[in-house]
Amino acid sequence: MSITKLRKHGKSVVVTIPANEAKNLNLDVEYNVSTDEHGNISLIPKLENPFKHAKPGEYYEKDVWENMKPVGEEVW
Repeated sequence: MSITKLRKHGKSVVVTIPANEAKNLNLDVEYNVSTDEHGNISLIPKLENPFKHAKPGEYYEKDVWENMKPVGEEVW
């Protein structure tokens, strides 16, 4: 485990990740950053929108429930 500090840089806060800790990180990827209530910082690789190149209706699925009649107390 390595130690680092946060620094203020303009309107941003910068954290330097030591190279030995970043060896499995892709430097060409953008990351979504989030922090939790304990101060833990998560870097999550930003993914391309999977529907960006989809054709209209490509992910449509027929509603298999549309003709099903209720048989019990599921409808109030």
